[in-house]
Amino acid sequence: MIRINLLAADRPTKKKKAASAPGSVQAYLFLGLFTVGAITLCALGYLWQSAQLKKLDADIAAAQQRQRELQAIKKQVDDLEAKRATFQRKVDLIERLKAEQSAPVHMLDEVSRALPDFVWLTGLDTSGPPGTASVRFQGQSSGLTPVADFISALQRSGWFPNVDLVSSTENNNIVTFALQASFKSPEVAAKEAEAAARKPLPGSTAAAGGAPGAPAPPAGR
Repeated sequence: MIRINLLAADRPTKKKKAASAPGSVQAYLFLGLFTVGAITLCALGYLWQSAQLKKLDADIAAAQQRQRELQAIKKQVDDLEAKRATFQRKVDLIERLKAEQSAPVHMLDEVSRALPDFVWLTGLDTSGPPGTASVRFQGQSSGLTPVADFISALQRSGWFPNVDLVSSTENNNIVTFALQASFKSPEVAAKEAEAAARKPLPGSTAAAGGAPGAPAPPAGR
């Protein structure tokens, strides 16, 4: 009796399926390794970013602490500058008052020296502080030339920077004139120039050109 195995034709198909199994395992293994590598890289990147953020926060905290220290030092410098400026103003005022006390004597002395021949003063009026007064002269002369000499002599003295002829009339060869002058004591002028040129303490708000007591902007990220 002849037996026929009808299942024999299916055996090569099973062999093909069995042969394709190792390739699938390799694909899954590669995918798993790629996934693990990606997760590892992400973790390393996260740790690096976290370290950088911590370092940045530490730097910001140190900068803010340094700013607070500098603000405290700057406040001390501003306080010293304010006290120095107040004291210097008092000293300048005392020195100016001393200079102004002797200003009228110097004024009369300089006027007497500058007064040429044939010029007579009939009036002398002053207004304003003695050291920087406005002076008005009234007088008579034998002509306009002696008046011009008187004006030039006052200006050359250094005490009368500006002298102007206000009016002049002539009658019977006698000239009646009026002069307007500004009297400036050289000593007072030197004190004012010295005070204007005096510089504030380095590091103070005044030295930086800002308003005293103005806070600096806070540091941030």
